Amino acid sequence: MSVTLILPLPAPLGVGRVIAVEHEYGAIGIRDLTTGVVYRAPAPAREDPVLPELGTLPWRGRVEACTVVATEDGVVTELVLDAVPVTGSAPRTGAADALRGAQRAADDARDQAANWGGTDRRAHEMPERYW
Repeated sequence: MSVTLILPLPAPLGVGRVIAVEHEYGAIGIRDLTTGVVYRAPAPAREDPVLPELGTLPWRGRVEACTVVATEDGVVTELVLDAVPVTGSAPRTGAADALRGAQRAADDARDQAANWGGTDRRAHEMPERYW
C-alpha cells in the first residue's frame, strides 16, 4: 500500500531513499535519512501533528516516486511513499546490525590471519653470512 504526500516545497528525493516525516517547529519536516537533508513545509491547520494518510508522527518510509512540479502558486512536491510506518518507540537496529556485521568481519579476518599468518610455523633461521 502506498501513501501520497503533497508538500508546497521543492524536495527532490530519489527513489529508494528512506525518509522520516516529523512534526517540528510548527512545520512538517521531511528528513532524508541517507544524506541528513531536512525539508520543511507549513503544518496543516490542526491541533495535533497528524496527517490523515500517515497517522501519528513521527513516521518513516521509503520513497517509491517523487514528482516536483512548478505551478503558478509555487513549487509542489508529490511523494509516493511505501506504507511502513515506524513510531518513535520502535527500536532502530541499523547501527546495531552494522556493528554486528563489522564484528563478524573482524572475527573472520582474525581467523584468516591465524590460518595464514604462520603462528604454527617455526621461525625462519638466518644463515650465517661470510663477507
